[in-house]
Amino acid sequence: MPTFVVPLDGSIFAERALRPAAALAARHASGRVLLLGCSRSEDPRIQARLDDRAELLRDLVEVDVRLLEGVGPAEGILQTLAAEEGRVLCMATHGRSGLRSALLGSTAEAVLCRVTDPVVLVGPAVANPVLPGERARLVACSDGSPFADAILPTAARWAAEQDMDTWLVEVVTPDEGVHAPGEPPVVELRRAAEARLDALARRFDAGDRSVQAEVLHGTPSSRAICRFAADLPASLIAMATHGRTGLARTALGSVAADVTRTAPCPVLLHRSTPDRG
Repeated sequence: MPTFVVPLDGSIFAERALRPAAALAARHASGRVLLLGCSRSEDPRIQARLDDRAELLRDLVEVDVRLLEGVGPAEGILQTLAAEEGRVLCMATHGRSGLRSALLGSTAEAVLCRVTDPVVLVGPAVANPVLPGERARLVACSDGSPFADAILPTAARWAAEQDMDTWLVEVVTPDEGVHAPGEPPVVELRRAAEARLDALARRFDAGDRSVQAEVLHGTPSSRAICRFAADLPASLIAMATHGRTGLARTALGSVAADVTRTAPCPVLLHRSTPDRG
């Protein structure tokens, strides 16, 4: 049974992840939400706020509440995720680029650099989530590399479990790549990308949900992805991330960081191994 863990600290900002998490959980037959509060000392106000927010969601999905005391937020989140199989972190991010931790917030960065399971990030541009009964669409991003394509098994599983149609996308910029004499570079690149995506689509196992391939154009690629997701409109964007420590953009990867900052929907990120420092 999937459980979407939403860390809350009493702020309105952190609560931006509540509705997306509840919507994703409700789309699954046995999904639920765990509201997690972490405090280094006893604070009845945090417990009261957790209980209040849980009541707002209980008509839509099963909700549990847990307050961890005497533990830092990053440690508490990681312990909670590790305690039970099938738990998925869903948390809000600041979306500011630049200095260390500004994009994610220090807690989110510390968690993302250590967790190996899928994580759902809710950036500042996320609009209303797609609710059960509404048509849902997932955009899975590739760039032709094995690293980027590592997200595809996770994306296929989520598409099937969340009853989402899938678009496999790759961004082609018009000024890169080798092209045939007399043929514009973008034509050569587009043909190669179309062939790669068609091959991926044939292997993409999303149950009985439809899978389509789309080559995008634009610079930077993050803008092209987010524009496509907004036009679709997409319910979820799935991308791979390396999750190394350091600057916030490095913790996500520059494209994933930019997509998270401007995406109109939550972003599903997954990497295969934890950071080793």
